[in-house]
Amino acid sequence: MFSEPAVGEKFYGREDVLDILNKRAIALKDGYRQNIALTGASLSGKSSVLFKFLEAIKEDDFVPIYVEVVKETFRAFAEKFIATMLYNSLLKKGEKAKPDLESLMSDASRLFPKTYFAIKHVFASIEKEQCEEAYSALLELTSILKQESNLPCIVIFDEFDNLERLGIKNPFAAFGKVIMVQKDTMYIVSSSRSLAIRKIISEKLSLLFGSFEILKISNFGNRTSCEFLGNVLSGFDMDAFLKKFLIALTDGNPFYINKLAVKMKDIAIERMTSYIDIEIVAEAILDLVYNSSGTIHQYLMSYLLELIDSKMKDLHISVLVSIAGGKNSATNIARTLHVKQSVVTDALQRLSEQGLVTKSGTFYIIEDLMLEFWLKYVYDRKKKLLVDGAIDRVTLFRNDIKSCIEEFKCEFAVPSIDRMADLFNLFSNELVSFDVKSSRMPHFSKVDVRSFPDSSRYLAASFRGNYWIGQMYEHDITEGDVISYIKNVKNLGCKISCKLMISLKGIDENAKLIAKELKITIWDNRTVNMLLALYGKKRLIVL
Repeated sequence: MFSEPAVGEKFYGREDVLDILNKRAIALKDGYRQNIALTGASLSGKSSVLFKFLEAIKEDDFVPIYVEVVKETFRAFAEKFIATMLYNSLLKKGEKAKPDLESLMSDASRLFPKTYFAIKHVFASIEKEQCEEAYSALLELTSILKQESNLPCIVIFDEFDNLERLGIKNPFAAFGKVIMVQKDTMYIVSSSRSLAIRKIISEKLSLLFGSFEILKISNFGNRTSCEFLGNVLSGFDMDAFLKKFLIALTDGNPFYINKLAVKMKDIAIERMTSYIDIEIVAEAILDLVYNSSGTIHQYLMSYLLELIDSKMKDLHISVLVSIAGGKNSATNIARTLHVKQSVVTDALQRLSEQGLVTKSGTFYIIEDLMLEFWLKYVYDRKKKLLVDGAIDRVTLFRNDIKSCIEEFKCEFAVPSIDRMADLFNLFSNELVSFDVKSSRMPHFSKVDVRSFPDSSRYLAASFRGNYWIGQMYEHDITEGDVISYIKNVKNLGCKISCKLMISLKGIDENAKLIAKELKITIWDNRTVNMLLALYGKKRLIVL
Protein backbone atom coordinates (compact mmCIF):
# COMPACT_ATOMS: atom_id res chain seq x y z
CA MET A 1 0.00 0.00 0.00
CA PHE A 2 1.44 3.38 -1.04
CA SER A 3 -0.45 5.38 1.54
CA GLU A 4 -2.10 4.34 4.79
CA PRO A 5 -5.35 6.17 5.67
CA ALA A 6 -4.69 9.35 7.66
CA VAL A 7 -5.99 8.84 11.18
CA GLY A 8 -5.91 10.81 14.43
CA GLU A 9 -3.95 14.05 14.25
CA LYS A 10 -2.79 13.24 10.70
CA PHE A 11 -6.35 13.61 9.39
CA TYR A 12 -6.97 16.98 7.76
CA GLY A 13 -10.11 18.77 6.51
CA ARG A 14 -13.21 17.01 5.08
CA GLU A 15 -15.51 18.39 7.80
CA ASP A 16 -18.40 18.82 5.35
CA VAL A 17 -18.40 15.16 4.28
CA LEU A 18 -17.96 13.89 7.84
CA ASP A 19 -20.87 16.06 8.96
CA ILE A 20 -23.16 14.43 6.38
CA LEU A 21 -22.00 10.91 7.33
CA ASN A 22 -22.60 11.60 11.03
CA LYS A 23 -26.09 13.03 10.34
CA ARG A 24 -27.01 9.94 8.29
CA ALA A 25 -25.79 7.67 11.10
CA ILE A 26 -27.93 9.54 13.67
CA ALA A 27 -30.93 9.26 11.33
CA LEU A 28 -30.43 5.47 11.21
CA LYS A 29 -31.13 5.34 14.96
CA ASP A 30 -34.47 7.04 14.28
CA GLY A 31 -35.39 4.48 11.66
CA TYR A 32 -34.43 6.49 8.58
CA ARG A 33 -31.84 4.75 6.41
CA GLN A 34 -29.91 6.64 3.71
CA ASN A 35 -27.11 4.84 1.92
CA ILE A 36 -24.02 6.78 0.86
CA ALA A 37 -21.63 6.41 -2.08
CA LEU A 38 -18.25 8.13 -1.85
CA THR A 39 -16.48 8.78 -5.13
CA GLY A 40 -13.17 10.43 -5.82
CA ALA A 41 -9.81 9.92 -7.47
CA SER A 42 -7.39 7.31 -6.19
CA LEU A 43 -5.60 8.51 -3.03
CA SER A 44 -7.88 11.55 -2.70
CA GLY A 45 -8.65 10.55 0.88
CA LYS A 46 -11.78 8.36 0.74
CA SER A 47 -10.40 5.69 3.08
CA SER A 48 -9.16 8.37 5.46
CA VAL A 49 -12.68 9.83 5.62
CA LEU A 50 -14.14 6.39 6.28
CA PHE A 51 -11.65 5.66 9.07
CA LYS A 52 -12.32 9.06 10.65
CA PHE A 53 -16.05 8.37 10.50
CA LEU A 54 -15.54 4.98 12.16
CA GLU A 55 -13.52 6.69 14.88
CA ALA A 56 -16.32 9.23 15.40
CA ILE A 57 -19.03 6.57 15.91
CA LYS A 58 -17.02 4.05 17.95
CA GLU A 59 -18.85 4.98 21.15
CA ASP A 60 -22.29 4.88 19.53
CA ASP A 61 -24.67 1.93 19.45
CA PHE A 62 -23.78 0.76 15.94
CA VAL A 63 -21.96 -2.29 14.68
CA PRO A 64 -19.49 -0.96 12.09
CA ILE A 65 -18.42 -3.47 9.42
CA TYR A 66 -15.55 -2.11 7.31
CA VAL A 67 -14.34 -4.33 4.45
CA GLU A 68 -11.84 -3.33 1.78
CA VAL A 69 -13.02 -5.18 -1.33
CA VAL A 70 -10.12 -6.63 -3.29
CA LYS A 71 -9.70 -9.35 -5.91
CA GLU A 72 -9.87 -12.54 -3.82
CA THR A 73 -11.97 -15.66 -3.33
CA PHE A 74 -15.52 -15.17 -2.16
CA ARG A 75 -14.77 -17.28 0.92
CA ALA A 76 -11.95 -14.90 1.95
CA PHE A 77 -14.31 -11.93 1.50
CA ALA A 78 -17.06 -13.65 3.51
CA GLU A 79 -14.67 -14.52 6.34
CA LYS A 80 -13.52 -10.88 6.60
CA PHE A 81 -17.10 -9.63 6.62
CA ILE A 82 -18.27 -12.14 9.26
CA ALA A 83 -15.22 -11.74 11.50
CA THR A 84 -15.52 -7.95 11.48
CA MET A 85 -19.24 -8.08 12.19
CA LEU A 86 -18.88 -10.52 15.09
CA TYR A 87 -15.84 -8.84 16.61
CA ASN A 88 -17.48 -5.39 16.73
CA SER A 89 -20.86 -6.69 17.89
CA LEU A 90 -19.25 -8.64 20.73
CA LEU A 91 -17.29 -5.58 21.81
CA LYS A 92 -20.51 -3.57 21.89
CA LYS A 93 -21.94 -6.17 24.26
CA GLY A 94 -18.98 -5.82 26.61
CA GLU A 95 -17.30 -9.10 25.62
CA LYS A 96 -13.53 -9.52 25.35
CA ALA A 97 -13.52 -10.66 21.73
CA LYS A 98 -10.53 -12.38 20.18
CA PRO A 99 -9.75 -11.49 16.53
CA ASP A 100 -9.88 -15.06 15.16
CA LEU A 101 -12.91 -16.55 13.46
CA GLU A 102 -13.08 -19.75 15.54
CA SER A 103 -13.23 -17.84 18.86
CA LEU A 104 -15.70 -15.33 17.44
CA MET A 105 -18.01 -18.09 16.23
CA SER A 106 -17.85 -19.78 19.65
CA ASP A 107 -18.86 -16.56 21.41
CA ALA A 108 -21.58 -15.87 18.83
CA SER A 109 -23.15 -19.30 19.38
CA ARG A 110 -23.72 -18.26 23.01
CA LEU A 111 -24.81 -14.62 22.56
CA PHE A 112 -26.30 -14.52 19.05
CA PRO A 113 -27.55 -18.06 18.28
CA LYS A 114 -29.76 -17.07 15.31
CA THR A 115 -26.88 -15.13 13.74
CA TYR A 116 -24.55 -18.06 14.46
CA PHE A 117 -26.76 -20.56 12.61
CA ALA A 118 -27.22 -18.11 9.72
CA ILE A 119 -23.43 -17.85 9.43
CA LYS A 120 -23.16 -21.64 9.44
CA HIS A 121 -25.60 -21.66 6.53
CA VAL A 122 -23.39 -19.18 4.63
CA PHE A 123 -20.34 -21.41 5.05
CA ALA A 124 -22.32 -24.55 4.15
CA SER A 125 -23.43 -22.88 0.90
CA ILE A 126 -19.83 -21.96 0.11
CA GLU A 127 -18.75 -25.58 0.70
CA LYS A 128 -21.42 -26.68 -1.80
CA GLU A 129 -20.08 -24.03 -4.24
CA GLN A 130 -23.43 -22.24 -4.10
CA CYS A 131 -21.74 -18.86 -3.86
CA GLU A 132 -24.65 -16.79 -5.16
CA GLU A 133 -26.90 -18.14 -2.39
CA ALA A 134 -24.11 -17.65 0.16
CA TYR A 135 -23.59 -14.06 -1.01
CA SER A 136 -27.24 -13.07 -0.50
CA ALA A 137 -27.31 -14.85 2.87
CA LEU A 138 -24.12 -13.04 3.89
CA LEU A 139 -25.69 -9.63 3.22
CA GLU A 140 -28.80 -10.62 5.18
CA LEU A 141 -26.76 -11.37 8.33
CA THR A 142 -26.89 -7.76 9.55
CA SER A 143 -30.70 -7.84 9.78
CA ILE A 144 -30.60 -11.06 11.79
CA LEU A 145 -27.98 -9.56 14.11
CA LYS A 146 -30.13 -6.44 14.55
CA GLN A 147 -33.07 -8.61 15.71
CA GLU A 148 -30.90 -10.36 18.30
CA SER A 149 -28.72 -7.51 19.53
CA ASN A 150 -30.90 -4.47 18.79
CA LEU A 151 -27.77 -2.92 17.25
CA PRO A 152 -28.08 -1.53 13.71
CA CYS A 153 -25.14 -2.19 11.40
CA ILE A 154 -23.26 0.28 9.24
CA VAL A 155 -21.58 -1.67 6.44
CA ILE A 156 -18.70 -0.01 4.60
CA PHE A 157 -17.44 -1.50 1.32
CA ASP A 158 -14.25 0.32 0.33
CA GLU A 159 -13.63 0.03 -3.46
CA PHE A 160 -17.15 -1.31 -3.86
CA ASP A 161 -16.89 -1.88 -7.63
CA ASN A 162 -14.46 -4.74 -6.92
CA LEU A 163 -17.42 -6.89 -5.85
CA GLU A 164 -17.49 -7.99 -9.49
CA ARG A 165 -14.04 -9.56 -8.95
CA LEU A 166 -15.20 -12.06 -6.29
CA GLY A 167 -16.52 -14.63 -8.75
CA ILE A 168 -20.20 -13.90 -8.00
CA LYS A 169 -22.71 -13.71 -10.85
CA ASN A 170 -24.49 -10.34 -10.95
CA PRO A 171 -23.21 -9.20 -7.52
CA PHE A 172 -24.77 -5.73 -7.77
CA ALA A 173 -28.21 -6.97 -8.78
CA ALA A 174 -28.23 -9.36 -5.82
CA PHE A 175 -26.96 -6.59 -3.55
CA GLY A 176 -29.77 -4.32 -4.74
CA LYS A 177 -32.45 -6.93 -4.00
CA VAL A 178 -31.22 -7.29 -0.42
CA ILE A 179 -30.94 -3.58 0.40
CA MET A 180 -34.35 -2.91 -1.12
CA VAL A 181 -36.01 -4.60 1.86
CA GLN A 182 -33.22 -4.23 4.41
CA LYS A 183 -34.10 -0.93 6.09
CA ASP A 184 -32.15 -1.48 9.31
CA THR A 185 -28.66 -1.56 7.73
CA MET A 186 -26.90 1.50 6.38
CA TYR A 187 -24.40 1.01 3.55
CA ILE A 188 -21.50 3.29 2.74
CA VAL A 189 -19.66 2.34 -0.44
CA SER A 190 -16.64 3.94 -2.05
CA SER A 191 -14.85 3.73 -5.38
CA SER A 192 -12.00 5.43 -7.18
CA ARG A 193 -13.81 4.84 -10.47
CA SER A 194 -16.50 7.52 -10.39
CA LEU A 195 -18.02 6.58 -13.74
CA ALA A 196 -18.20 2.89 -12.79
CA ILE A 197 -19.90 3.43 -9.44
CA ARG A 198 -22.37 5.95 -10.86
CA LYS A 199 -23.28 3.43 -13.55
CA ILE A 200 -23.71 0.67 -10.95
CA ILE A 201 -25.94 2.87 -8.80
CA SER A 202 -28.06 4.24 -11.66
CA GLU A 203 -28.55 0.90 -13.43
CA LYS A 204 -28.38 -1.77 -10.72
CA LEU A 205 -29.28 -0.06 -7.45
CA SER A 206 -31.98 2.48 -8.35
CA LEU A 207 -34.53 0.57 -6.29
CA LEU A 208 -37.11 1.84 -3.80
CA PHE A 209 -35.45 2.26 -0.38
CA GLY A 210 -32.10 1.40 -1.92
CA SER A 211 -31.07 4.64 -3.56
CA PHE A 212 -27.67 6.14 -2.76
CA GLU A 213 -26.66 9.68 -1.91
CA ILE A 214 -23.46 10.36 -3.89
CA LEU A 215 -20.73 12.40 -2.18
CA LYS A 216 -17.58 13.28 -4.07
CA ILE A 217 -14.32 13.41 -2.15
CA SER A 218 -12.36 16.06 -4.00
CA ASN A 219 -8.74 16.98 -3.51
CA PHE A 220 -7.96 19.77 -1.05
CA GLY A 221 -8.98 23.24 -2.24
CA ASN A 222 -6.33 25.92 -2.73
CA ARG A 223 -6.60 27.40 0.75
CA THR A 224 -6.73 24.02 2.48
CA SER A 225 -3.72 22.85 0.43
CA CYS A 226 -1.79 25.97 1.48
CA GLU A 227 -2.68 25.40 5.14
CA PHE A 228 -1.70 21.73 4.85
CA LEU A 229 1.66 22.68 3.32
CA GLY A 230 2.17 25.19 6.13
CA ASN A 231 1.54 22.51 8.75
CA VAL A 232 3.94 19.99 7.21
CA LEU A 233 6.60 22.65 6.53
CA SER A 234 6.26 24.43 9.86
CA GLY A 235 9.51 26.31 10.56
CA PHE A 236 10.49 26.46 6.88
CA ASP A 237 10.11 29.40 4.46
CA MET A 238 8.95 29.20 0.86
CA ASP A 239 8.05 31.82 -1.75
CA ALA A 240 4.33 32.21 -2.51
CA PHE A 241 4.71 31.27 -6.19
CA LEU A 242 6.40 27.96 -5.21
CA LYS A 243 3.50 27.09 -2.92
CA LYS A 244 1.12 27.83 -5.77
CA PHE A 245 3.22 25.75 -8.16
CA LEU A 246 3.05 22.74 -5.84
CA ILE A 247 -0.71 23.14 -5.42
CA ALA A 248 -1.11 23.36 -9.21
CA LEU A 249 1.17 20.34 -9.80
CA THR A 250 -0.62 18.12 -7.27
CA ASP A 251 -4.10 19.62 -7.66
CA GLY A 252 -4.25 19.45 -3.87
CA ASN A 253 -4.14 15.63 -3.83
CA PRO A 254 -3.32 14.78 -0.18
CA PHE A 255 -0.99 11.88 -1.06
CA TYR A 256 1.12 13.82 -3.59
CA ILE A 257 1.30 17.06 -1.66
CA ASN A 258 2.24 15.30 1.57
CA LYS A 259 4.97 13.16 -0.05
CA LEU A 260 6.52 16.19 -1.76
CA ALA A 261 6.34 18.38 1.35
CA VAL A 262 8.01 15.74 3.54
CA LYS A 263 10.73 15.14 0.92
CA MET A 264 11.42 18.89 0.58
CA LYS A 265 11.66 19.16 4.34
CA ASP A 266 14.15 16.26 4.47
CA ILE A 267 16.30 17.78 1.70
CA ALA A 268 16.28 21.19 3.41
CA ILE A 269 17.41 19.59 6.68
CA GLU A 270 20.22 17.73 4.87
CA ARG A 271 21.34 21.04 3.33
CA MET A 272 21.07 22.76 6.71
CA THR A 273 18.69 25.47 5.51
CA SER A 274 15.20 26.59 6.48
CA TYR A 275 14.54 28.17 3.07
CA ILE A 276 12.96 25.92 0.43
CA ASP A 277 13.92 27.26 -3.00
CA ILE A 278 13.50 26.09 -6.61
CA GLU A 279 16.51 23.76 -6.30
CA ILE A 280 14.98 21.90 -3.36
CA VAL A 281 11.54 21.67 -5.00
CA ALA A 282 13.12 20.34 -8.21
CA GLU A 283 15.19 17.81 -6.27
CA ALA A 284 12.12 16.52 -4.41
CA ILE A 285 10.16 16.07 -7.66
CA LEU A 286 13.18 14.39 -9.25
CA ASP A 287 13.51 11.94 -6.37
CA LEU A 288 9.82 11.05 -6.02
CA VAL A 289 8.45 11.41 -9.55
CA TYR A 290 11.33 10.75 -11.97
CA ASN A 291 13.46 8.12 -10.23
CA SER A 292 12.09 4.61 -10.72
CA SER A 293 12.49 4.00 -6.98
CA GLY A 294 10.48 7.12 -6.10
CA THR A 295 7.20 6.56 -4.24
CA ILE A 296 5.08 8.60 -6.66
CA HIS A 297 6.78 7.04 -9.71
CA GLN A 298 6.09 3.53 -8.43
CA TYR A 299 2.51 4.36 -7.51
CA LEU A 300 1.71 5.80 -10.94
CA MET A 301 3.31 2.88 -12.77
CA SER A 302 1.49 0.24 -10.70
CA TYR A 303 -1.77 2.25 -10.90
CA LEU A 304 -1.63 2.23 -14.71
CA LEU A 305 -0.66 -1.42 -15.03
CA GLU A 306 -3.42 -2.49 -12.64
CA LEU A 307 -6.15 -0.64 -14.52
CA ILE A 308 -5.09 -0.99 -18.15
CA ASP A 309 -5.89 -4.15 -20.09
CA SER A 310 -2.57 -5.84 -20.84
CA LYS A 311 -3.65 -6.64 -24.41
CA MET A 312 -4.30 -2.97 -25.13
CA LYS A 313 -1.59 -1.50 -22.89
CA ASP A 314 0.52 0.15 -25.61
CA LEU A 315 -2.48 1.78 -27.31
CA HIS A 316 -4.08 2.97 -24.08
CA ILE A 317 -0.87 4.47 -22.71
CA SER A 318 -0.23 6.13 -26.08
CA VAL A 319 -3.70 7.70 -25.90
CA LEU A 320 -2.97 8.95 -22.38
CA VAL A 321 0.39 10.37 -23.47
CA SER A 322 -1.31 12.20 -26.35
CA ILE A 323 -3.82 13.79 -23.97
CA ALA A 324 -1.03 14.75 -21.58
CA GLY A 325 0.76 16.38 -24.52
CA GLY A 326 -2.23 18.56 -25.40
CA LYS A 327 -3.86 16.40 -28.10
CA ASN A 328 -7.09 16.00 -26.18
CA SER A 329 -9.84 15.33 -28.74
CA ALA A 330 -10.52 11.98 -30.40
CA THR A 331 -9.73 13.45 -33.81
CA ASN A 332 -6.38 14.90 -32.75
CA ILE A 333 -5.39 11.74 -30.88
CA ALA A 334 -6.19 9.55 -33.91
CA ARG A 335 -4.19 11.88 -36.16
CA THR A 336 -1.24 11.88 -33.76
CA LEU A 337 -1.19 8.07 -33.35
CA HIS A 338 -1.97 7.36 -37.04
CA VAL A 339 -4.88 5.05 -36.19
CA LYS A 340 -8.59 5.04 -37.02
CA GLN A 341 -10.74 7.34 -34.93
CA SER A 342 -13.05 4.43 -34.03
CA VAL A 343 -10.07 2.69 -32.40
CA VAL A 344 -9.31 5.79 -30.36
CA THR A 345 -12.98 6.21 -29.40
CA ASP A 346 -13.10 2.64 -28.06
CA ALA A 347 -9.88 3.21 -26.11
CA LEU A 348 -11.20 6.46 -24.64
CA GLN A 349 -14.42 4.74 -23.56
CA ARG A 350 -12.43 2.06 -21.76
CA LEU A 351 -10.13 4.63 -20.12
CA SER A 352 -13.20 6.60 -19.00
CA GLU A 353 -14.69 3.49 -17.40
CA GLN A 354 -11.41 2.93 -15.54
CA GLY A 355 -11.47 6.51 -14.25
CA LEU A 356 -8.25 7.48 -16.03
CA VAL A 357 -9.82 10.10 -18.31
CA THR A 358 -12.93 12.27 -18.16
CA LYS A 359 -14.90 13.54 -21.15
CA SER A 360 -15.76 17.23 -21.29
CA GLY A 361 -17.71 17.99 -24.44
CA THR A 362 -15.36 17.29 -27.35
CA PHE A 363 -12.33 17.17 -25.02
CA TYR A 364 -10.81 14.48 -22.85
CA ILE A 365 -8.84 15.30 -19.73
CA ILE A 366 -6.68 13.38 -17.27
CA GLU A 367 -8.06 14.45 -13.90
CA ASP A 368 -4.98 13.25 -12.01
CA LEU A 369 -2.63 16.13 -12.82
CA MET A 370 0.41 14.36 -11.39
CA LEU A 371 -0.28 11.43 -13.70
CA GLU A 372 -0.51 13.87 -16.61
CA PHE A 373 2.80 15.49 -15.62
CA TRP A 374 4.47 12.07 -15.23
CA LEU A 375 3.24 10.82 -18.60
CA LYS A 376 4.49 13.94 -20.37
CA TYR A 377 7.81 14.62 -18.65
CA VAL A 378 8.88 11.18 -17.42
CA TYR A 379 7.28 8.28 -19.29
CA ASP A 380 7.23 9.86 -22.75
CA ARG A 381 10.64 11.55 -22.37
CA LYS A 382 12.31 8.31 -21.33
CA LYS A 383 10.67 6.43 -24.18
CA LYS A 384 11.68 8.97 -26.85
CA LEU A 385 15.26 9.47 -25.68
CA LEU A 386 17.10 7.52 -28.36
CA VAL A 387 20.68 7.87 -27.11
CA ASP A 388 20.94 5.94 -23.86
CA GLY A 389 23.82 6.72 -21.53
CA ALA A 390 25.32 9.47 -23.68
CA ILE A 391 22.81 11.99 -22.34
CA ASP A 392 22.35 12.74 -18.66
CA ARG A 393 18.64 12.02 -18.31
CA VAL A 394 18.54 13.27 -14.75
CA THR A 395 19.93 16.66 -15.80
CA LEU A 396 17.37 16.87 -18.61
CA PHE A 397 14.49 16.16 -16.26
CA ARG A 398 15.80 18.55 -13.62
CA ASN A 399 15.93 21.25 -16.32
CA ASP A 400 12.36 20.35 -17.38
CA ILE A 401 11.16 20.85 -13.82
CA LYS A 402 12.94 24.16 -13.46
CA SER A 403 11.50 25.34 -16.78
CA CYS A 404 8.00 24.40 -15.60
CA ILE A 405 8.51 26.33 -12.38
CA GLU A 406 9.88 29.39 -14.21
CA GLU A 407 6.98 29.33 -16.69
CA PHE A 408 4.57 29.16 -13.77
CA LYS A 409 6.36 32.05 -12.10
CA CYS A 410 5.96 34.18 -15.25
CA GLU A 411 2.25 33.31 -15.45
CA PHE A 412 1.93 34.05 -11.73
CA ALA A 413 3.02 37.64 -12.43
CA VAL A 414 0.25 38.20 -15.05
CA PRO A 415 -3.05 39.62 -13.69
CA SER A 416 -5.80 37.00 -13.57
CA ILE A 417 -8.14 38.92 -15.84
CA ASP A 418 -5.48 39.20 -18.55
CA ARG A 419 -4.95 35.46 -18.37
CA MET A 420 -8.68 34.95 -18.81
CA ALA A 421 -8.65 37.25 -21.84
CA ASP A 422 -5.93 35.04 -23.37
CA LEU A 423 -8.09 32.00 -22.68
CA PHE A 424 -11.18 33.56 -24.29
CA ASN A 425 -9.13 34.23 -27.42
CA LEU A 426 -8.51 30.48 -27.76
CA PHE A 427 -12.20 29.55 -27.85
CA SER A 428 -13.32 28.29 -31.24
CA ASN A 429 -16.92 27.09 -30.84
CA GLU A 430 -15.94 23.89 -28.99
CA LEU A 431 -18.41 22.00 -26.80
CA VAL A 432 -17.37 21.87 -23.13
CA SER A 433 -19.14 20.15 -20.23
CA PHE A 434 -19.56 21.77 -16.81
CA ASP A 435 -20.81 19.05 -14.45
CA VAL A 436 -24.01 17.88 -16.19
CA LYS A 437 -24.39 20.88 -18.50
CA SER A 438 -22.69 21.43 -21.84
CA SER A 439 -21.92 24.80 -23.42
CA ARG A 440 -20.35 26.11 -26.61
CA MET A 441 -17.28 28.28 -26.20
CA PRO A 442 -17.88 30.92 -28.90
CA HIS A 443 -15.22 31.95 -31.37
CA PHE A 444 -15.00 35.56 -30.20
CA SER A 445 -14.11 38.14 -32.81
CA LYS A 446 -12.74 40.48 -30.16
CA VAL A 447 -11.80 40.18 -26.48
CA ASP A 448 -11.08 43.34 -24.46
CA VAL A 449 -10.30 44.08 -20.83
CA ARG A 450 -12.26 47.20 -19.89
CA SER A 451 -13.24 49.11 -16.75
CA PHE A 452 -16.65 49.85 -15.25
CA PRO A 453 -17.33 53.38 -13.88
CA ASP A 454 -16.37 52.11 -10.41
CA SER A 455 -12.90 51.23 -11.85
CA SER A 456 -13.40 47.47 -11.55
CA ARG A 457 -12.08 45.61 -14.60
CA TYR A 458 -14.14 43.24 -16.70
CA LEU A 459 -13.95 41.14 -19.87
CA ALA A 460 -15.94 42.15 -22.92
CA ALA A 461 -15.90 39.33 -25.48
CA SER A 462 -17.97 39.85 -28.65
CA PHE A 463 -19.25 37.58 -31.43
CA ARG A 464 -21.96 38.31 -34.01
CA GLY A 465 -23.03 41.44 -32.19
CA ASN A 466 -23.44 39.61 -28.86
CA TYR A 467 -21.29 40.03 -25.77
CA TRP A 468 -20.06 37.96 -22.89
CA ILE A 469 -19.44 40.27 -19.93
CA GLY A 470 -17.23 38.64 -17.33
CA GLN A 471 -15.92 39.97 -14.04
CA MET A 472 -13.39 38.17 -11.84
CA TYR A 473 -13.30 38.18 -8.05
CA GLU A 474 -10.32 37.20 -5.93
CA HIS A 475 -12.43 37.40 -2.77
CA ASP A 476 -15.62 35.61 -1.69
CA ILE A 477 -18.50 36.99 -3.75
CA THR A 478 -21.25 38.63 -1.68
CA GLU A 479 -24.77 39.87 -2.41
CA GLY A 480 -23.32 43.38 -2.79
CA ASP A 481 -20.93 42.16 -5.51
CA VAL A 482 -23.81 40.62 -7.46
CA ILE A 483 -25.89 43.81 -7.19
CA SER A 484 -22.97 46.02 -8.24
CA TYR A 485 -22.20 43.71 -11.19
CA ILE A 486 -25.77 43.70 -12.50
CA LYS A 487 -26.02 47.53 -12.20
CA ASN A 488 -22.77 47.95 -14.16
CA VAL A 489 -23.91 45.50 -16.85
CA LYS A 490 -27.25 47.27 -17.34
CA ASN A 491 -25.44 50.54 -18.05
CA LEU A 492 -23.33 49.07 -20.86
CA GLY A 493 -26.03 49.43 -23.51
CA CYS A 494 -25.02 46.37 -25.56
CA LYS A 495 -26.64 43.04 -26.39
CA ILE A 496 -25.45 40.56 -23.75
CA SER A 497 -25.79 36.82 -24.28
CA CYS A 498 -23.87 35.77 -21.17
CA LYS A 499 -23.54 37.53 -17.84
CA LEU A 500 -20.55 35.88 -16.15
CA MET A 501 -19.14 36.20 -12.65
CA ILE A 502 -15.88 34.31 -12.04
CA SER A 503 -15.40 33.32 -8.40
CA LEU A 504 -11.77 32.43 -7.72
CA LYS A 505 -12.28 31.95 -3.97
CA GLY A 506 -15.95 31.33 -3.26
CA ILE A 507 -19.48 32.71 -3.17
CA ASP A 508 -21.92 32.86 -0.27
CA GLU A 509 -25.29 31.12 -0.57
CA ASN A 510 -27.41 34.28 -0.73
CA ALA A 511 -25.24 35.70 -3.51
CA LYS A 512 -25.57 32.41 -5.38
CA LEU A 513 -29.37 32.50 -5.14
CA ILE A 514 -29.54 36.11 -6.35
CA ALA A 515 -27.19 35.33 -9.25
CA LYS A 516 -29.40 32.40 -10.27
CA GLU A 517 -32.52 34.60 -10.23
CA LEU A 518 -30.74 37.18 -12.38
CA LYS A 519 -29.55 34.48 -14.80
CA ILE A 520 -25.89 35.14 -14.07
CA THR A 521 -23.49 32.31 -14.87
CA ILE A 522 -21.01 31.50 -12.09
CA TRP A 523 -17.62 29.90 -12.79
CA ASP A 524 -15.65 28.76 -9.77
CA ASN A 525 -11.89 28.24 -9.57
CA ARG A 526 -12.15 24.55 -10.51
CA THR A 527 -14.16 25.38 -13.65
CA VAL A 528 -11.65 28.05 -14.66
CA ASN A 529 -8.75 25.65 -14.16
CA MET A 530 -10.49 22.95 -16.15
CA LEU A 531 -10.89 25.37 -19.07
CA LEU A 532 -7.28 26.51 -18.79
CA ALA A 533 -6.16 22.86 -18.85
CA LEU A 534 -8.35 22.02 -21.86
CA TYR A 535 -6.76 24.84 -23.83
CA GLY A 536 -3.19 24.10 -22.73
CA LYS A 537 -2.75 26.99 -20.28
CA LYS A 538 -1.27 27.06 -16.77
CA ARG A 539 -3.65 26.71 -13.84
CA LEU A 540 -4.76 29.72 -11.84
CA ILE A 541 -4.17 29.37 -8.08
CA VAL A 542 -5.66 31.97 -5.74
CA LEU A 543 -5.07 31.55 -2.02
